[in-house]
Amino acid sequence: MRIFLFVFFCFFSAFAQNQSIKIVINSITSSDSLSFRKFSINYSLSNLTSNKISFFLNPEIVHAGSGGSMSTFVSSKLYQESEEFPLHSILSSTSKNIELPFNFENLPEGKEKNEILKKYLKEVLGMDIDKEIEEFSKNKDENYRLKKSSEELMNSIMALEPKETKYYTKIYYWDKKRYHKIDELEYYINENSNCYLELYIVLLKEHFKERMTDVDFKTLLNIPNFIEGWFTSNKVEINFRE
Repeated sequence: MRIFLFVFFCFFSAFAQNQSIKIVINSITSSDSLSFRKFSINYSLSNLTSNKISFFLNPEIVHAGSGGSMSTFVSSKLYQESEEFPLHSILSSTSKNIELPFNFENLPEGKEKNEILKKYLKEVLGMDIDKEIEEFSKNKDENYRLKKSSEELMNSIMALEPKETKYYTKIYYWDKKRYHKIDELEYYINENSNCYLELYIVLLKEHFKERMTDVDFKTLLNIPNFIEGWFTSNKVEINFRE
């Protein structure tokens, strides 16, 4: 047992010493209006090595909650004390009401209802439904899907020079609702509790082979110091108090 613990400790010590990227939440500031609280999450990515490094990442995009291991975005987690809360239900990337217009369900089916839905999707969720339909029809072509996926991945390659640090800001909005229910699970944000935000990135390489053209994947393999790994930030308090 002692030998196992020693090997276990040595493995993670070596891993920690070989960290090539550091993601840090530098500060979280907030400002209030009558209907919502605005949070500015200021964070940074640093190259800890003496070499230029590259990796798949869109650092300006922060998913509210896990973006999945095959995502090229930054992901975020919310905690109340030590319990993880559903960040995607509590914080939003927009200050607009994310609910459909009042009485929408009772409107008769037809052009007027469709136009209201299209406007809602575009203004609130940033989805252009006409463009989505066009893309969907193109996506029936497997070659198109592969080329599109490969192009998006190649465009998401980020590089950091030796010891370079880049800074970013993510804006979240809270509608000041404390009670949230998801399916059968209930959550309540206690104004007297401590809440924390955490960021993390999952950087992959070979796992994306099936989503890339042979030419692009060959180009990828020739990029020196292309980094993989799971990197987690510090936890920083986020203010939900009155």
